[in-house]
Amino acid sequence: MRIILHLFLIFLFNVGLLSVSNAQTISIGSLQDEQIRLQTLKFDSLNSFVISRPYTFKNNQEPISSNSLINKNLSGSIINKNDYFQIGLHPIFIQNTFNSRLPFSENNNAAWYGRGNTTELLTGIFIHSDYITVNLQPHIIFQKNKDFLHPRFISRDSDGNIRFIAEGVQDGMDAPFRFGPDPYTTFDWGYSSIRFHYNEFETGLSTEPLWWGPAVRYPLVMSNNAPGFKHFFLGTRERVKIPYLGAFQLRWILGYPKESEYFDGTGQGETRFTNAVNVAYSPPFFENLTVGIIRLFHLFETNGFEFSNVTRIFDPFSRSRLVSTQGDDGVRQDRNQLASFYAHLLLPEARAEIYAEFYKEDHSYDLRDLINQPHHNSAYTIGFQKISDFPWVDFINTNVEITNLTHTALRQVRVQSFFYTHSRIRQGHTNRGQVLGAAIGPGSNSQLLNIDAYKNEYKLGLFIQRYVDNDSFHFREGSASNALSANFGDYFRHRVNLNLGLNFLYGPGPFYINSRVVWTKAYNYGRFDYGRLDGINATNYDRNDRTNVQFQIGITYIL
Repeated sequence: MRIILHLFLIFLFNVGLLSVSNAQTISIGSLQDEQIRLQTLKFDSLNSFVISRPYTFKNNQEPISSNSLINKNLSGSIINKNDYFQIGLHPIFIQNTFNSRLPFSENNNAAWYGRGNTTELLTGIFIHSDYITVNLQPHIIFQKNKDFLHPRFISRDSDGNIRFIAEGVQDGMDAPFRFGPDPYTTFDWGYSSIRFHYNEFETGLSTEPLWWGPAVRYPLVMSNNAPGFKHFFLGTRERVKIPYLGAFQLRWILGYPKESEYFDGTGQGETRFTNAVNVAYSPPFFENLTVGIIRLFHLFETNGFEFSNVTRIFDPFSRSRLVSTQGDDGVRQDRNQLASFYAHLLLPEARAEIYAEFYKEDHSYDLRDLINQPHHNSAYTIGFQKISDFPWVDFINTNVEITNLTHTALRQVRVQSFFYTHSRIRQGHTNRGQVLGAAIGPGSNSQLLNIDAYKNEYKLGLFIQRYVDNDSFHFREGSASNALSANFGDYFRHRVNLNLGLNFLYGPGPFYINSRVVWTKAYNYGRFDYGRLDGINATNYDRNDRTNVQFQIGITYIL
């Protein structure tokens, strides 16, 4: 790696035929990331956010107004520029998050917001030329990680010590309910990458978290809920238009997610290889419509790296075809497939967008099985976002998103596993102990309403969310067959969070101050009495509810 980097820098400083155009990679969840999505709605600018983020922003795009957050130039500063290359600084982002009683953490890259304070820093530099860009943007986090009331379904080891594993799912997934008993510090390479690009195409190496598909809050396959993992990528930087055929976008990655130090299940220490592709298409007669497909494989490199791991993405979609060509489960290499189909429709005149994603784990047996039971091991996200004029403010932005990873009633006649888990790839769809897909996790569902008002240099927003935590687990543990009553199961102890939040942003520049307060009512926290119905009913059961308040304040400095 050092030799490659050395040769790369020599190339940068000695190639004399480059004329530099200023560009940089935008981290997911940053001010600039939010700004570009809003600009897409407000000004009908078709960006490439639909297929893959992070994306590249060109600094030579002039701001429309110096006094509105949606139009300000929020890109990093150039500190050295000549005819061959330029060196710039990414914005400096510092934030502190405090949870009063319980962890509350989602979509925050390498950070995990446990109880107590979590302090993080994200910044770095970039070097850019016409054909090569280097981003060095590490993420450093200190997590206080204070103890809290442990849920019921957490097991202990043979010595009686608590195991830091996933609640309910246990060691069927590498997703600890808490990352050990002590404070800890995380250093992550964050949004660091080496990119080789020409016109609309690029390739390179990266540690960036990825966000695939059109969802605003909960994409189903790839999100920034977990830290990024080391990967090679190949694809497009923006929409590639082909006359008469339409526009295409592509992202193909090959990489190595890691397990956390608290995973102790079957397959511990195995090398996990991930092969994933995301392809999107917009027809020439309707360019505001984008449809896409995502396919991802996790597999164990039991015998080391093999080229067949790269071509695995072209495996048959149906199980019948897979078995006939590669043999049954006991013969084939250990692997787990995830796939999704998504659509995004931009409505320029309404300054709105509609989007949806349909997700499936594993294979349908054949086309007949898919037609009869498309809901087997399937999940979905649907959403709507719109900018509207409103008195006293510049505009308001409204987002409604519904996400469902809870199994249907099909589970009564056909086995369905928890999403993001697998019987053979036991770490599941995770990296370093956090889910790579939707932050709500397996078996859960969410209904979210978010409204933000923008006025000059200010943003004030509120959101309300009903989040049902792993209802699939509740149906299994509280069913009538498991309960003491023959007529009713445990229908009143669903594990539900009601989240009410306010967020605020003030950006006079060069400092931008963000803050957030979230009040959570955690109904039936801990699942302590699941399935216990002797003399208990919906009117007299113990309300094991807890509340948590999250305070967050951060500052972004753009030179």
